[in-house]
Amino acid sequence: MASDPVYLQAFKAIADLIAVDFSSGYSGLDLSGSGQVVRGIMPQAPMIPSACVFMFDIKEDFGQSLDRYQAEIVFEIYGFCGGTSLVDRMDNACRLGADLINALTTDRTLGLNGLTDDVICNFSALEGDRYQVEGVAIAYIEVKVKYQSSSGV
Repeated sequence: MASDPVYLQAFKAIADLIAVDFSSGYSGLDLSGSGQVVRGIMPQAPMIPSACVFMFDIKEDFGQSLDRYQAEIVFEIYGFCGGTSLVDRMDNACRLGADLINALTTDRTLGLNGLTDDVICNFSALEGDRYQVEGVAIAYIEVKVKYQSSSGV
């Protein structure tokens, strides 16, 4: 079987990196259970805690030479957590966001050394009620992965 393109390898690596137990991290949450991290959008209200990641976009650009192309893959992660009040939920979303970002940026190649060049994360804490997910906070992370290749994939 042929190997996966870089963007699919990155997609799998991101899901694997965040599907861990953060009990010694900021949030104290465990996302290592079966079905707690999903590649793709969750079709219904999520279990708490949980996360989903999906590939949003790939943009290719010219490289430094004729046979090299630069690309940026944009992924979105939604980490779901609870809390007893709005303030508690927002604090928990911030903590979960920090854990997820740490998991992704400890090795900014996503463990795909030689295939990816760098990872940048942007973060927002969102109140789930605003998105019809009542009583839940959302740690939203936009993940940008840079890579180069001879074919663009």
